[in-house]
Amino acid sequence: MNNKKQQAQVFLSLALLSGLMLTAGSVQAGGFMTPTANTAGWGRAFGGGSMFKNDPSAAYNNPAAMAFIDKTISQFTINYANIDIKYKGSAYDYAGNPTSTTVMDPTTGELVSSTPRTGDGGQGGFEAWVPTGFMVIPINDRFAFGLSQVVPMGARTTWDEDWKGRDFAVDTRIETVGLTGSLSFKVNDEFSIGGGAILQHTKGFVSQNVDLYAAAAQSPDFGFIPFPAGQGFALMRVKVDNNSLGWFAGMTWKPTAQDTLGLNYHAKIKNKLEGKYNMYADPGSEALMTTPMVDGKTLVELAYPGLKLYPGGANASTQLDIPANASLDWVHDFSDRLTLGASVTWTQWSSFEALTLKSNGSTIVSIPYKYKNTWMYSFGGDYKLTDDFTVRAGVAFDQTPTRNSTRDPRIPDGDRTFASLGFGYNIRAIPGLSIDGAYSRQFVETVKLKTKNVDRLGAASLDGKSEAKGEVVSLSATYAF
Repeated sequence: MNNKKQQAQVFLSLALLSGLMLTAGSVQAGGFMTPTANTAGWGRAFGGGSMFKNDPSAAYNNPAAMAFIDKTISQFTINYANIDIKYKGSAYDYAGNPTSTTVMDPTTGELVSSTPRTGDGGQGGFEAWVPTGFMVIPINDRFAFGLSQVVPMGARTTWDEDWKGRDFAVDTRIETVGLTGSLSFKVNDEFSIGGGAILQHTKGFVSQNVDLYAAAAQSPDFGFIPFPAGQGFALMRVKVDNNSLGWFAGMTWKPTAQDTLGLNYHAKIKNKLEGKYNMYADPGSEALMTTPMVDGKTLVELAYPGLKLYPGGANASTQLDIPANASLDWVHDFSDRLTLGASVTWTQWSSFEALTLKSNGSTIVSIPYKYKNTWMYSFGGDYKLTDDFTVRAGVAFDQTPTRNSTRDPRIPDGDRTFASLGFGYNIRAIPGLSIDGAYSRQFVETVKLKTKNVDRLGAASLDGKSEAKGEVVSLSATYAF
């Protein structure tokens, strides 16, 4: 390959991927992982992974497959996601009463009013635009280099600030954008290996109400006083981020002229997020965090020794690791027109035990999740109607890592089924240019939200269910040099 032409292609790809870093959202799969497929992959519901011929998404999903790509390919994909989440059910305070907003007389301590919170939270879902990009550059007959920009982790839920479950969640946003570099080596005409590294930036934003009186009533040392629940508000907002490094590897084997098998592994990435929290409280709730009551200690410090909340904000940190995952992919060419693929993906979600928020060396709260390992099964393929026009279809089943006992409105996840359709079209007027489109519908299992909050958040409980559905529209442009 001409060196100047190859250098120009590398610079073009770097410019493309740098531009993609400007915007990212989330296209939700199980838990807070997101699919890293291109448009063709969405059209097949991820069946066969990146084992289809000349698929540049191999640069991240299985770098070994790049060894069988014989020309430089650059691809840009944009996904639009629309996720709809609704809660139906009841919410109760620590005493078993329906959640309400109470007002107390500051002089006598008597109840002035109590207004039930009846809202189910409105629309808890979101809309997002998610860009991805891939590029594969053959170096010689044995080596190939790949670049990609992916969004491997993301989730978002938004509920009304005064809904009945506000002590569990209001806003949750997790977004990760990664840049990767990878290299493949063709051992022979049937077998190749590859590996790569990812540099990623993660942003997290969560908010929820903290019922300070109800939390104090749960204290083992201070909980003998039956404080009222629902009095005032103390909205905690936490914003954190981090840069982290990870690695991935794969192998590809062509046992026959019609079959391609791939195995890939993406290692767990340790991810400590750091930033700040702020408290937005009414005057009465703010006084509970700042006004000394006994021995110079506030109500919060009396209830939970060592814990101090700062209404003006303080530093915050949490650990949100990206779990390891592995996939086995198979693609078979039945004819010049029909190609089908299947995939099985395992994700080590058991590494996510709890979401723990710390500040100044002390734990503010630790919310248990105890996720379980999951499997995803995918099947899909391509059929060439003409030499230039291809149609695609696929189905997939993705297990949820959440448990009934710890599932909450932050990620009210259930098992989901993907049903996808897609197309590909070669534009003859511009040799090397092709476009792809796909539509994928997610049918999410209706799941129970029957859980109790931790004591430090007031020990409220939910008794209801979450209903969710989603759809993704994906478009991509691919150019083969």
